[in-house]
Amino acid sequence: RLNMFEDQYDQAERNFDYALRHCHHSSVTNKKRILNYLVPVKLLRGRLPTSKLLEKYSLHEFVPLSNGMRTGNLMEFSDGLMKNQDLFIRRGTYLLLEKCKMICYRNLFKRVYKIVGKEQIKLDYIAKSFKWLGMPIDLDEVECILANLIYKQYIRGYLSHAKRILVLSKKEPFPTSKVIK
Repeated sequence: RLNMFEDQYDQAERNFDYALRHCHHSSVTNKKRILNYLVPVKLLRGRLPTSKLLEKYSLHEFVPLSNGMRTGNLMEFSDGLMKNQDLFIRRGTYLLLEKCKMICYRNLFKRVYKIVGKEQIKLDYIAKSFKWLGMPIDLDEVECILANLIYKQYIRGYLSHAKRILVLSKKEPFPTSKVIK
């Protein structure tokens, strides 16, 4: 857990994976305790758990987070995070899961890109997708979120502030290598 709290997620993932593999097969409680920390680390690194795993170990608190990230449904992700906020704070994983919101944004914007079907996307379209999700935000907030995603290299492209357009790269505008590590 120390690696997780020190933002050394690759080492934390290796340690939790090791602990899970070497846990006695009948120690379901211990496996669940390990998964309470392994799942958030894997979510941040872009690896989503299967619904079968979450069901097997009764990790229902991660279902809306995983589904929200998979589909880009920010409302489902945020609701799941708020509903289980106290639990995640007690475990010390809340801030880690809050960071996963950027991947959720990326997947939402990827869906908008697929719907629009071209590399130039008006920021108004993205703002409308937030409104459709029940989370209306203004164009400045959309621009700020996109600027952060471009900076973190989750999206390849640039913003045209004057025209209020996101211009995406023609080659791999949503690189998976930056999200899934």
